[in-house]
Amino acid sequence: MASKTTPIDIEITLRHLNGDGAAVKQHVLNKLNGVVRALPAVNRASVEITFEASRPRHQQYTVQATLAVSRTLLRAEETGPDPRTAIDSVRDVLERRIRDWKGRVYFQRRRASAAVKGSNVAEAAEWEEPEVTGEIVRTKSHESKPMFPEDAAEQMELLGHDFFLFLNAECGQHNVVYRRKDGNYGVIEPAG
Repeated sequence: MASKTTPIDIEITLRHLNGDGAAVKQHVLNKLNGVVRALPAVNRASVEITFEASRPRHQQYTVQATLAVSRTLLRAEETGPDPRTAIDSVRDVLERRIRDWKGRVYFQRRRASAAVKGSNVAEAAEWEEPEVTGEIVRTKSHESKPMFPEDAAEQMELLGHDFFLFLNAECGQHNVVYRRKDGNYGVIEPAG
């Protein structure tokens, strides 16, 4: 595990970039090293910069930064007309998410969910796949850790998503927490 005394290296991936990749990597290191080093127990830090010529000019560069801190993922994704602008935007978003994460007090719920972590959880029931008219273009996987719905909502906000799949520490089933149009949150639980 990394700490303030053992700096973590930032994994930088460049996709479809033309020009000087070394200068872009150096800009990432200059902007994000301080953010990464300000966090204790960073396990992994990665930045992916993608150029897509088919997008509008002001959104051609996408920068996605992910920090694995303790048992939490902090993620930011921003677009810009050039890599430097997008990197600067990602840094600002990450700083806000880190400040929010550090300011939240939920250690009591985390201790309770850690106690449930050791328990066995039944597999989800099989379901019949509906007919898909579109094409699956991306698959993601993540570790389902036992947590309470409030923790899942906080994790969802830290990732910047509209929904989050989690293992509910109260009932031992996989649930989904989502953001409602009115700004509140909802939880989807399996029936039966």
